[in-house]
Amino acid sequence: MSLIYGDYAVDPSTEEIRRNWGVIIEGDIIVDSGEKDILVEKYPSYEKLSAKRSVLMPSLINSHTHLSMVLLRGVSEQRNQSEWFKEVVYPREKLLDSSDVYTGAKMALTELAFSGAASFVDMYFYEDSVLKAGLEVGLRGVYAYGMVDNGDPNKAEREVTETNSFIRQANSTGSSLVRAAIAPHTLYTCSPALLRRVSSLSEETGLQVHMHLAERPDEKHLIRDKFKVNLKGFHDYLREFGLLNEKLVCFHCTHLSIQELDALKAANSLVVLNPTSNLRLGNGLPPVNKVKSVGLNFGVGTDGAASNDDLFLLNEAKMLMLASMITDGPRLTSWEALKALTLPSEKLFGTKPGLKKGCSADVTLYQLGIGNNLSHHITRNLVYSPKGISCCQLVVSGRTIIRDGQMVAFDTDKLLDEYTIAVERIENKVGERS
Repeated sequence: MSLIYGDYAVDPSTEEIRRNWGVIIEGDIIVDSGEKDILVEKYPSYEKLSAKRSVLMPSLINSHTHLSMVLLRGVSEQRNQSEWFKEVVYPREKLLDSSDVYTGAKMALTELAFSGAASFVDMYFYEDSVLKAGLEVGLRGVYAYGMVDNGDPNKAEREVTETNSFIRQANSTGSSLVRAAIAPHTLYTCSPALLRRVSSLSEETGLQVHMHLAERPDEKHLIRDKFKVNLKGFHDYLREFGLLNEKLVCFHCTHLSIQELDALKAANSLVVLNPTSNLRLGNGLPPVNKVKSVGLNFGVGTDGAASNDDLFLLNEAKMLMLASMITDGPRLTSWEALKALTLPSEKLFGTKPGLKKGCSADVTLYQLGIGNNLSHHITRNLVYSPKGISCCQLVVSGRTIIRDGQMVAFDTDKLLDEYTIAVERIENKVGERS
């Protein structure tokens, strides 16, 4: 049982800003909220979590990432996506074993926690190792094994078997923090036959389907050439397989038309924008203004650190705001950017983000330092000036993960040593083979 309070409280779910405000947490839920002094007097024996120059918020969600790609952080210079994968990612990923993926995931989850995130959506291989790391760190996760068959029927069968096996493993944890999803990696690496299997599996299990969509400008051409499909619109292609529905979550969506976005809106699908990664790989600006104009629900993700280099979500909010300034359509507001960083947890996890009684006990207390202003323009300071902001208290489902700027459950210095060793070993192996 705890009382967590800040000099300011910012609640994107209601667009409210309050001074000297806190929440009372019992179990995995907020049972009371109000002015700090009143709560302190009302709950004198509760653990108190606070900080100087602080802002209380519902915790953030990284709605698309590949956690273990922190092992590949900073290894790429200026390359487009095809060169990046062929010359940077593939030579390293084929060297990774389950132990590397576990270490990378744990490092990434720690980084996410310090960014103020309680939740994430991951897609990778050795996903059982990612799951192990997620349970140890204590964040909420949607875990998915990335499926790729490139038209090979035998590979498609193996991918379905692997996915089914992982779903059973995720379900066996019995943890409310764990959800599985079905993840055909992209439409141009998954055959029509595999997509039909994905649709059937989603219908049987009720699980969401997560995929990269229209990240690159040439994806329709790639699908036509590889699978001999006469593809006109992505929405028609998805509908053909029964995938255009409320369980669909699409990442990037950089090159979707208004018509395609309208179809996703009508289907109640979720779009996740990844501004830094799109720019890093030369894929273009996120279509944030178009998404807003059609009223489509959207989240924000960092993507993997191999195409972003950090997992600090407030940086993504800033990039989204800047992209909105130079693209056509209605511009994004700071409230809308913060909503994209918090509200998708309801669709992805069934939680209730907010700072009111009855909301989920996923809350973050940020401390503002040099490079930021603690003022009544607090939403704009959060999204435009993320430098100087640090997470000093993080509570996930009622459990304190970060207390007074330190991870509670393990030694981050030891983890950094293990991570450094893993990165050096991978780079040394790449050097030996080049």
